[in-house]
Amino acid sequence: MKRLQRIFLDDRFSAALILLTLALATTASGVLSRVDNLLYDLGQRAITQPVPDDIVLVAIDESSLSQLGRWPWSRRLHAALIDRLAADGAKVIALDIVFAEPDTADQPADALLAEAIARAGNVVLPVLLESSRSNGQLLETLPLPQLLEQAAGLGRVHAELDADGIARSVFLWEGVGTAAWPHFGQAVLTVAGIRPPGLPAAAPAGAAAQPFALVRDRQRRVGFLGPPGHVRSVSYAQALTGEFAPGAFRGRIVLVGATAAGMGDLLPTPVSGLAAPMPGVEFNANVVAAMRDGRLIRELPRTPTLLLTVVVALLPLAWLARLNPLSGLLASLAWFVAVAAVGAFLPMLARLWMPVAGALLAILLAYPVWSWRRLESAGRFLDHELKRLRQELGAAAEPTVREAVPDPFQARIRQVQAAAHRLRHLQQERRETLAFISHDIRAPLASALMQIDSLLPQQQARLRAPLTRGLELAEAFLRTSRAEMLDPARFEELDCGAVLHQAIDDAHVTAREKSVRLVRELPADPLWVDGEFGLLHRAMLNLILNAIHHAPSGSAVELALRAAEGRAEISVTDHGPGIGETDQSRLFQRFSRIAQSGGGSGLGLYFVRTVAEKHGGAVKVRTAAGGPTCFTLSLPLAQH
Repeated sequence: MKRLQRIFLDDRFSAALILLTLALATTASGVLSRVDNLLYDLGQRAITQPVPDDIVLVAIDESSLSQLGRWPWSRRLHAALIDRLAADGAKVIALDIVFAEPDTADQPADALLAEAIARAGNVVLPVLLESSRSNGQLLETLPLPQLLEQAAGLGRVHAELDADGIARSVFLWEGVGTAAWPHFGQAVLTVAGIRPPGLPAAAPAGAAAQPFALVRDRQRRVGFLGPPGHVRSVSYAQALTGEFAPGAFRGRIVLVGATAAGMGDLLPTPVSGLAAPMPGVEFNANVVAAMRDGRLIRELPRTPTLLLTVVVALLPLAWLARLNPLSGLLASLAWFVAVAAVGAFLPMLARLWMPVAGALLAILLAYPVWSWRRLESAGRFLDHELKRLRQELGAAAEPTVREAVPDPFQARIRQVQAAAHRLRHLQQERRETLAFISHDIRAPLASALMQIDSLLPQQQARLRAPLTRGLELAEAFLRTSRAEMLDPARFEELDCGAVLHQAIDDAHVTAREKSVRLVRELPADPLWVDGEFGLLHRAMLNLILNAIHHAPSGSAVELALRAAEGRAEISVTDHGPGIGETDQSRLFQRFSRIAQSGGGSGLGLYFVRTVAEKHGGAVKVRTAAGGPTCFTLSLPLAQH
């Protein structure tokens, strides 16, 4: 139970769990779908496609209404238009006009229109899905039977409106009961003989019929060409009267439909919005161009979407744990902008759409959530440390002035200030103690050693050993305390090789007395490190003297210096009895002695480890019982 609690209290895990829940819940529920649609619209508006030369609109515009009269017009006019377009060589004539009821004012006109459609042989007519009344049953409104018989193709004119009322997508197949009707644009391309391979040639098979229900298949978002008016158009009246250059429609896909505002066939789109909607016939022209050019946009399936959302949402935690607060905030903002840009431009560049609002929400909240979890962690750590300080320092760790502090963090700060004041006092006492040891204990010991020579030989032998031992212990303690209090601000640039040379020279007399050879393997070029000369020199000398002490008489102690991975490595190898596995675990601890150490103070290797760590380095040993022993002191090279 405690382990589970520790896991949930872990900063990264708890922050990741919160962001993961937000991202997945938002993406799965679609609660921020308007944000995703806004990004999609920004991408559509930012990238405009070239105007297609082979798609032309014949627009029933205000000019045509003023010339030809009020709508609806006689179907004789439509028949004449079809003949005119067919004569000019139009590849497909797509009439985005519903002919569901007979022309009661001019009954023969229906027959004339049917004959014109038959003569052209390439006319596509629309199928309209509509409701008989509000929330009533859906109906499929087909063209008149006589027109239906002559049409080269039928397609459904219908655009899907999203929750914000914008038309961004179409279904390739749709119908009442079964998805029997292709989209109008798909029917146009089929008649033109240029249907892309990716578009299905027939309605999906195997789907169960659902009477009176709208059945849809394969929704695709539309990659728009540009804003309304981007597709080339010719006025209906001009096309009807032949006021165009010969061959203007030859080999082209011609869509005929209403563009006048009073006709009501207008759709809000990503490139137009609600203020300036796009005519339905131009929307269908955009669908035709998108189908033909492979610019229909698929939505990424649910499982990959959720997996990518998880990765994108949790990525900020990778740098928030490593960067300082300002850099982490800037990196998170940059990542937010990058993901938003991908959400906007991925549909246009890769023909894929992925909702990124959930990931954006998680990225936006990553910095506050991470900061909150770190503050919680810092608060727990402060409470724990203050409790420990109160136990160690007693009443001195409490604020001297008792006042109401409503802010818990401010109260902790007051307690930390009191503890810091007490620690500074203890530090001063420590300095005074070191001064006392240095002067009042070490000086008498050194003086006593100097006066021993005046005593009898028996008295000298009896007093020299304990006095020397006491002086060495005082010296070792002082050196270790100075190493523990080392201030990196006092570092200077040193040649590591020169320091090691000095330490080897100082150990030469001891090595000669024991008949041990010191074998050097040092580079000719300097290796620069930042450090304090006296402490580094003493640390190296400790390792060398320790190796000489354990080396057999007549053997060699090998000393080497090399640069490796940005560090200077000093290795000291002796061929003594080695160190047992049990002793290795406590080798660098304070006051630890091993069986082979003799009467040492137990501070020599602890001093070496302290100096190494204060310089940003480390010391390690490679040994085994009965084999050679190699101590390696590594220090970071100075950065020039």
